[in-house]
Amino acid sequence: MFGYLRFFLAFLVLLSHIEVKFYTLNPGVIAVVIFYILAGYVVSHIYIDIFAHKKNKLFAFYKDRFLRIYPLYIYVVVITTLFLLLTSFSNPSFTTISVINNLTIIPLNYFMYIDSTILGEPSWWLVPPAWSLATELQAYILLPFALMFKRLKIALAIISFIIYIVANFSIINPDYFGYRFIVGVFFMFLLGSAIYSFTRGDRFFILFIWLSILIAVPIFSYTDSFSPTYTKETFIGILIGVPIILAISKLKISLSFNSTLGSLSYALFLTHFLAIWVLEYIGVPSAITFIYIVKLTSLSLAISIVGVYSVEKSITKIRILNK
Repeated sequence: MFGYLRFFLAFLVLLSHIEVKFYTLNPGVIAVVIFYILAGYVVSHIYIDIFAHKKNKLFAFYKDRFLRIYPLYIYVVVITTLFLLLTSFSNPSFTTISVINNLTIIPLNYFMYIDSTILGEPSWWLVPPAWSLATELQAYILLPFALMFKRLKIALAIISFIIYIVANFSIINPDYFGYRFIVGVFFMFLLGSAIYSFTRGDRFFILFIWLSILIAVPIFSYTDSFSPTYTKETFIGILIGVPIILAISKLKISLSFNSTLGSLSYALFLTHFLAIWVLEYIGVPSAITFIYIVKLTSLSLAISIVGVYSVEKSITKIRILNK
């Protein structure tokens, strides 16, 4: 069922980037938080079980994550670059550092120190949603060490959660430290990891974080302490993401097309901004209507399907051999 969940979350991210709101809430932020938790769950499964008997376990894990993330991402970067160069859409300009940032992904969640814009005109930003992918990659680097060293895991969880709470009281920037920077969200990945392992200590950690957020909601509401950015959305993401992922992990229901939707979810996440730009270039009205959403989703899926079947299928064979 995780494939269905991932596809739905990717669709919520798509909706958020055409300014669809649910009761003033940004659905994309909620989806990203759940993605973080789910990523922690999946990565723990890969590292603990799938690579359990690998001699060079850490290298095999990093190789697998590289093959999972980069080939399809590079596919989207290439076709986006071609589109921009052939059409001169938004007069793109590229510098050496911007090309490096786009290709390596890792620096992109620090966009505020690289460039003041995000999710805007593509002067250099080829895949705008990839800032959260950068956060995930940083989590993938850290997670194996957290899984190997229990004390480190506990320390990182405590530090990250404290930074997240401090940020959401607006003592430090709530958008940066409560949503985008790995230092403030790493505990979310550890929540997913705890759901997977589900030892007594893990259950305590999950319950502590979940109840802390649940208690914080009325306190923040009563004191009007919700930040002007995404405190409400990240709270909701944790409160609904944890039980959803926990329930799916325990039910273990097998559904048709689960794997296909899982593959398409990542592609949809990567391609929908290109689809937005293509529709804008050819003059499709961008008013938020059902017809526009259908056109945008269809175009993004068309680009995604080409990428999945021309790039990811071949790479998946290599990943399977790696395992």
